[in-house]
Amino acid sequence: MESAIQTHIGCVRQMNEDSGAIRKYKNGWVLAIVADGMGGHQAGDVASQMAVDIIAGQIEKITADMTPSGMQDKLEEAIRLANHKILDYAQTHEECRGMGTTVVIALMNEQYGILAHIGDSRIYKYSEQKLQQVTNDHTLVNELLRSQQITPTEAANHPRRNILTRALGTEPSVKADYSVLHWDPNDILLLCSDGLSGKISSDEITNILQDGSLEDMVNRLISCSLKAGGEDNITVILLRNASGYTG
Repeated sequence: MESAIQTHIGCVRQMNEDSGAIRKYKNGWVLAIVADGMGGHQAGDVASQMAVDIIAGQIEKITADMTPSGMQDKLEEAIRLANHKILDYAQTHEECRGMGTTVVIALMNEQYGILAHIGDSRIYKYSEQKLQQVTNDHTLVNELLRSQQITPTEAANHPRRNILTRALGTEPSVKADYSVLHWDPNDILLLCSDGLSGKISSDEITNILQDGSLEDMVNRLISCSLKAGGEDNITVILLRNASGYTG
C-alpha cells in the first residue's frame, strides 16, 4: 500500500490544530487518521494529537485474523478511550477546557477496511476516475440539508456551517459512524480536514487525483486549498491500493 501525508497551517491561522498519522503494522494493516482540533489557546492541537496518539496506540493490538466486526470493536474501544482521556485532560487543565476534535480513521488492508468518523473531517474514495464521499459530516448544516430544510446552495454558504453536532472529547460519551469499505487495485482513499474539503470542489479533487505520485497529489491538493484562501489548517492523507498497481 502506498501512502502520503501533509499538513499545513494555512494562510491565516497562528497555529496548526490539525494532527494526522499513517501507521503500518506488522500484520499488514495500515491505519490512516486525521483529527482537526478545536478550542482556544493551545487546546485544539492538544486534543487532536491526543486522539491520534491514543487511537493509533490502541490499534497496535489488532491481529491479522480479526473479522471486520472484531476490527470495529477494537476501533470502538480506541475511540472510547480517546474520548475519555481528552475529556479528563480538559477538565483537569483549565487552559484546555472546552477542547475537542474531529476524527476520521481508515484501517485498511489490500482487500477492505473499517472506516470511522466523528465530526466534519472527511473520507473520499477515488475509483475508476470517480470520486465518492464516503462519510457524512456531523454538522448542523448537514442535518438541515438531510432533512431538506435548506438547499445545497444554501448549505454551502450557511453562516453556521462550521457548527459540529458531534466531536471527540467534549461529552462523556460519543457515537462514531462506522462502515466497511471494499477497494480494488489502483483505488485511492483521501482523508482530510475541512481546510481542504471546505475550500475546493469535488471536481477539483477529482482532477488532481487522476495522475501523478501520491506526494505530488498531496502537494497539489494543499496548494489548491491555499490558493482558494487557506483560512483554516489543512491536512491531507492519501492511501493507494498498490496491489497490482499499474499507474
